[in-house]
Amino acid sequence: MPRSNHSSRGRRAGGPAAGARASKWQRAAAREPWSVERVLEPAPTVERAPDGDWMVRHVRPANAVKTYVCPGCGRSIPPGVAHLVVWQQDSLLGARSAFEDRRHWHERCWRTRR
Repeated sequence: MPRSNHSSRGRRAGGPAAGARASKWQRAAAREPWSVERVLEPAPTVERAPDGDWMVRHVRPANAVKTYVCPGCGRSIPPGVAHLVVWQQDSLLGARSAFEDRRHWHERCWRTRR
């Protein structure tokens, strides 16, 4: 009879084996349960401007959980404040690089940027 590489002793239902670390997905699920608000958050829209095409996504106050620095004014965007996430759609290095370079803006700072 072949032996298993994994011990079934000490294993809890739905969890990692005793002494094993939970995966990043298990830690994220325990820390941040999915909510209807997060699923219903609007999809990004394309805004055309003289400096290129930009993907703009609105972040609701309930989904703003970290502090960011707005590149428009240099002030912080604290948790619980609605804001925008913006990235360039037509980046020279590709869509993935553009998304990784996204920035969090106050809505007013984004609308009045030069």
